[in-house]
Parts: sequence; C-alpha cells; structure tokens
Amino acid sequence: MTHMLTIILQLASWACTGLAWTNGAILLWDGFANAESRVITFAVALLFCVIGGIAFGVERSLSQIYLCSDKISGGLVKSKSSRAWTILYVCLIFGVLLTGVVMGAGLVAIIGRLQNGLHIFG
Repeated sequence: MTHMLTIILQLASWACTGLAWTNGAILLWDGFANAESRVITFAVALLFCVIGGIAFGVERSLSQIYLCSDKISGGLVKSKSSRAWTILYVCLIFGVLLTGVVMGAGLVAIIGRLQNGLHIFG
C-alpha cells in the first residue's frame, strides 16, 4: 500500500512542481516586458518557484527517509509503522494535489490575462 502511495505522491508532486515552475517562468517572461511592476512580478514568480521546489524537495526527502528506515529496520517499517506512513502519505498527497489545483487555476488565469493583451500585474 505504501509503495503505491509513494508513486502517487511522486506523480502529484512532479505535476505540482511543473505547474508552479511554469507559472514562475511565465511571470518572469511578463516581468521583463513590463517595467512598471517588475519587482512585484519577480517576487511572485520567485514565490511560485519556491512552492514548486518545496513540493519537489519534500517528496524526494520523504522517499529517501522511507527507504533508509525500511533498510535499517529490515522490513519492520511495514509491520510496525505502516499506518503512520500511510496517513503521512495520504495527507501529503492531499496537500500536494490541492496546491496543484491552485497552481493550475493560476496558470489558466495567467494565460487568460495574457491572451487579453494585459500584463499580469499592472
């Protein structure tokens, strides 16, 4: 069960990271074209990139921690603390998916604003 949740968390965090970094890249591109609110645009782009980096970093770190604890305990992790790992993975999957939905909605809003010929901020 935990192995399947690990794969789901990986896919969800990679998708969230991709959406966040795409948002950040589009904002950086728009920030270079808009001199009026360049600082705000760059700050928000950095925020999106940091959110994506955190989602990716948490997933990578958790996978390494789980593998190390499973090797050290000789498989006892599956029997003694599988419920705790399962709950942790479910909570993280929910959080990453929620963040991904917000990033996806933000991407749609950013693209819609750019299609109207407007800058994101300003």
